[in-house]
Amino acid sequence: MSDELMSQPSLSSRVRGAWSRWVEPRPDGLPNRRVVAIPLALLAALFVALVALGVTGSSTGIMHSTISDSGDPDLLAGHPQSTRSDEWYVQTSWTISQVEQGLPIRNDTFPGGMDATVQHDLPSSDWSMAFRPHLMGFLFLPLDQAMAVKWWFPGFALAAAVYLFVVALLPRRPISAVLLGAGFFFAPFFQWWYLSITFYPAAWTFLVMATIVWSIKSRGRWGPWVLAALTAYITIAMGTGIYVPFIVPAVLVALAFGVGYVLTRDADAESVGARLRRMIPLLVGGAVGVGVLIVWVFTRWQTIVGFTSTVYPGERLQGVGQATLADFDALFSGVLSAGLERTGGRPFGQNSSEASTFLLVGIFIFATLVWLIVDRFRRQRRGDWLSVALLALAGIMFAFMFVPGWDVIAHALLLDRATYGRMRLGWGLLSLVIVIVVAVRADERARDGLPRIPWWVGAIAAGAATLVAVRVTWLALDAFGADAIMDQLGPVALAAAVVVIVLFVTCVYLLGRGVIVWGSALLLILSLASAGLVNPVYRGVLDLRKTDIAQEIERLNADDPGAWVGISATPLPTMLLIETAVPSFNGFQSAPSPEMWSEIDPGNEAVWVWNRLANVTWVAGDGDPEPRNPAPDQIQLTFDSCGDFAQDNVQWVMSESSLDQSCVTLVSTVTSGPTTMHFYSVDQE
Repeated sequence: MSDELMSQPSLSSRVRGAWSRWVEPRPDGLPNRRVVAIPLALLAALFVALVALGVTGSSTGIMHSTISDSGDPDLLAGHPQSTRSDEWYVQTSWTISQVEQGLPIRNDTFPGGMDATVQHDLPSSDWSMAFRPHLMGFLFLPLDQAMAVKWWFPGFALAAAVYLFVVALLPRRPISAVLLGAGFFFAPFFQWWYLSITFYPAAWTFLVMATIVWSIKSRGRWGPWVLAALTAYITIAMGTGIYVPFIVPAVLVALAFGVGYVLTRDADAESVGARLRRMIPLLVGGAVGVGVLIVWVFTRWQTIVGFTSTVYPGERLQGVGQATLADFDALFSGVLSAGLERTGGRPFGQNSSEASTFLLVGIFIFATLVWLIVDRFRRQRRGDWLSVALLALAGIMFAFMFVPGWDVIAHALLLDRATYGRMRLGWGLLSLVIVIVVAVRADERARDGLPRIPWWVGAIAAGAATLVAVRVTWLALDAFGADAIMDQLGPVALAAAVVVIVLFVTCVYLLGRGVIVWGSALLLILSLASAGLVNPVYRGVLDLRKTDIAQEIERLNADDPGAWVGISATPLPTMLLIETAVPSFNGFQSAPSPEMWSEIDPGNEAVWVWNRLANVTWVAGDGDPEPRNPAPDQIQLTFDSCGDFAQDNVQWVMSESSLDQSCVTLVSTVTSGPTTMHFYSVDQE
């Protein structure tokens, strides 16, 4: 009896055997259907649940205290971020304006209107909406649910693309793929720059790379074509965001991986020519996507020219080799990301978003990649061109930042279209790709019966990570003072920061030796600790149209339609005017409306002030409007109700304070919470 019991496999052996059978790859080395479908189906189910509940991470609730004396019932967890004004002030206000007007192709809030299909990532009834999946919810869902689709879809698309790429290369490691996808989604850079223009280029990169791997490995017919079709679709979604500084680094990473993967061959692999022919589905998909984009650009060329012809940002080019040591420190400051909110980004950026970066664990394991290249050549006399290509791209991006004198080449590669700060997206993508490639090579060594990557290789990576972590920590201490940091954060927070640094170095060591599952788990923990609480958990968005102030705007405008000016010290008047969609001279413009500015500045005397991407606001003043730029993306004008501009073009004035001017009549005052808004009609002299 005891012999029979001894012959039975242990529970752990049975579990490992069942798991091995569950993740058994296809004969061509690609993941089986279960590995692909089940995690992605669970991600889709989570997406549907969040949309059904109308849950977002919007920071629009930051304005709740201006219109109510009570707590915000829609704030479920966390708190809004004032820094994320691109989301809560610009995009959401204009999105609600579009909904109020019935999703027009041209928004008529500004005099002369604004092309809603290009600017501010807005929903519309244009044909291009078919290629902007995060905006499709506005066609058939209530506002809160539609905003949830817009919030979650781009980020979930990134997580899905990372997962698909990882299992294409590591088909037996779906758990590591889930951990890496989630960890990358919660990267500080993405959470502080939580916009579709940030997520789609990254998702596109991983989808392109997954398609390359699938096309070369697959012995089936349809898989590569399905992925190529998805790539074409995301190409259009990415391109219609027209944010080139994020697109360029994403394309460079995908290109480096593609070239390296095609050139790297095992002993029994096809020729390079045969592997290139397998790229036909991807090339066709790319051509279709680019073709649709060309049509899209051509049909709204005037709007795009208007945007690129502005004084700011205009056709901005980054100088080559002009980065400083401060740029290097900011790039590698990810280990301190948990403190970005308290410090406002200092000393690594002007605000939390600009200071955000990635936990660049992959960059620190360069030593591992070099060791693997040498070891492969020594054992097999074959080059690992994939690893070489990734190292070469890192060298190019580093040279772009720190090596001057090759501007023509950098311009040809479009590198100068991305600023050093935006190039961090490329570093983040490259870092994760290196982590995955090292894991692939480590698994190959294990299958060949070779020992694990030597401990000293991982120690070199961990040592480099330690030196950089200590340096950026010292810079932060020096900027604020150790005593001030102790007083502000307290010993518990400082102890937590030390733990984060230790975990970061440990993560680098594990990944540097190819220990992918535990390294990925640590990376997810670090990402959550660094940025998991950046955005709040919010029910829908704060819709200012429901306030008494907004209803008074709509009532007055219905009784006597005309253009409005909001005299403001806070964003509230501008947001109210935009969301109610009344004709208004307030709002954030991506490019100036010629008709609007011909009314404000008929002689074009201040064109260098107002021809820019900027927020247009007003303060009381005398005489003709006098525009000035408190910041590069701000236009503040003076309003005189007796001046020619007001007399000819303005019907209503809304002000947060009493307006002492002789050519206006107070019509009403409305109070919402702590805010009292004064409504005036402009008297004709």
